[in-house]
Amino acid sequence: MFLPVKPDFRLPRFPWATASVCLVCILVFSSQLTNEYEYRSAVDSFCSMPRSRIETMVLEQIHRNHDFEYCDDVPYVLLHADDEQETIEKLMSGMRPLSGFDLAESREYVTGILQDELSNYRRLVPPDPDEGLAYYSESWNPITMVTSSFAHGGWSHIVFNLVFFIAFGTMVEMLISRFAFFSLIVAVSLITGVFTSISAMANGQMVSSVGLSGVIMAMMGLSAFLIPRGKIRCYYWFIVIFGSVAVPVWVLVLWYLGGDIYALFAFEDHGAINVMAHVTGGLAGYAFGLLFLKQARQRAEGIQMTLDRAELKPRFF
Repeated sequence: MFLPVKPDFRLPRFPWATASVCLVCILVFSSQLTNEYEYRSAVDSFCSMPRSRIETMVLEQIHRNHDFEYCDDVPYVLLHADDEQETIEKLMSGMRPLSGFDLAESREYVTGILQDELSNYRRLVPPDPDEGLAYYSESWNPITMVTSSFAHGGWSHIVFNLVFFIAFGTMVEMLISRFAFFSLIVAVSLITGVFTSISAMANGQMVSSVGLSGVIMAMMGLSAFLIPRGKIRCYYWFIVIFGSVAVPVWVLVLWYLGGDIYALFAFEDHGAINVMAHVTGGLAGYAFGLLFLKQARQRAEGIQMTLDRAELKPRFF
């Protein structure tokens, strides 16, 4: 295991901007957890509702055709669709007419089943804990593009994201103004949201996204522009071997961003990871520095000269 943790130099001041972003993420995640139990219980009740044999057959076929994994995926997609009827048409695509029905009658019957599913879902299930926070690719909503950066999908998601954000965010904060710092977060959230929607639309998908990953990659990209030879203290462990090593920013960016670029083009299925947000975030961070922060790069030269003399020496603790 290899984990970037902090800049390898003494900070000249407390990183209030980085700390405030972490605090917001923690508060938002706490709110998500508060509503999670009630939401999951309601979803279980919805999924266990009695359904006729033909309703079950129709829903199973839609799940197979669209690679849905969870029993509430159909009403969930309909609930967040801009155009309910258009989404129903997409869900019915590829379905053959039901036995004993002509095409028009079959489509009307299936439409009724889907509308009933949505009605029951609205009646039984409270708003998703991510409601108003997560970004849905089909919505093109600039507000949730930003709020989604501060929401997370689980404990491991938020813990690792905040560790990476502290490692690179504190370095960036020491080199630029707080206005530029927060402007970068907002700008990158919007950019990654737009590219997530473009990618999802091009692939015929509907994607939901939460997490600070795109912003973290932007901090990496901006770090590579401002202070490429600056070092991040990284901790590693393997079974009983523990240690730390200072790694140049450009090496870490090449490893993480390069890996995401490779994954973006080499694999079609990225699981739950929004690789497009990672790649666009990293590139946007570097471009942000190139366009607006050339003077900050000049101010970083003194720090960089000091860090260039640092030794890459493992140390155990």
